[in-house]
Amino acid sequence: MQFRIDLSHHQTSNSVLIYRPDEYSFAVVPTPSNGFTSVLLDDLNLELNEIGKVISVWGMCPHTRWTRATLTAPDPPFGDTFFVPDVPISRGISLRLNRDGYLPVRVDPKSGWILIQTPGKPVSSVKLLSGVIFEFSEQSLLCAVWLCPQQEFGNRALDLGELMRA
Repeated sequence: MQFRIDLSHHQTSNSVLIYRPDEYSFAVVPTPSNGFTSVLLDDLNLELNEIGKVISVWGMCPHTRWTRATLTAPDPPFGDTFFVPDVPISRGISLRLNRDGYLPVRVDPKSGWILIQTPGKPVSSVKLLSGVIFEFSEQSLLCAVWLCPQQEFGNRALDLGELMRA
């Protein structure tokens, strides 16, 4: 399942990525209202609108599975990412990208970045919103999702180092 990047029409979002440790989940607030369906990477939803544009990231990603690493995230431009399905997408019916078990999730408590990586070598990247970056292979396949949550629900600062000790 491929993706397409468009850097020409992106509008910067005022949305913020958060992580809710007690729910083991990511969310974007405010939540976009025009969700149609999603593409699943493990249990993380890449929310799509009706035309297949990725508008949000949300869902389960238990911090109990994360491993520590030193990470340096790319610094791509903001842009739009579109899912290019093999079959027509349907409202509310998610499509799974990886079917063979969970992908490794690495976290760098110092930088605040969390990396979910698939096989493949990234050749392009795009920033959906501050704290959400996608990387793609030469074949336009998703190689990595970089997440840097800005806060916990309730506006308390998120300390990934403390979370990893819990």
